[in-house]
Amino acid sequence: MIRIIFSRLQRVIKETVDVSKADLTFYTHFKDDLDMSKDDLKLFARKITDEFNVDIPKNFFKEFETIGELVGFIEAEKGR
Repeated sequence: MIRIIFSRLQRVIKETVDVSKADLTFYTHFKDDLDMSKDDLKLFARKITDEFNVDIPKNFFKEFETIGELVGFIEAEKGR
């Protein structure tokens, strides 16, 4: 399930910011590596909600910084 979530997240990230899929790993930082602005993060959170049918807490991107952390969060939410 982790690979499926990661693959879907890669697609959503590519729709949000201009980045190569090859540059997206579990260790990729949203702000440092992808240079996502606050507006990018808001759009990204909405797309994640639509794609995975999970609610992203408003402070999520302050607590979690990497794609891997987001994958873990989504997996936990889907497992409930």
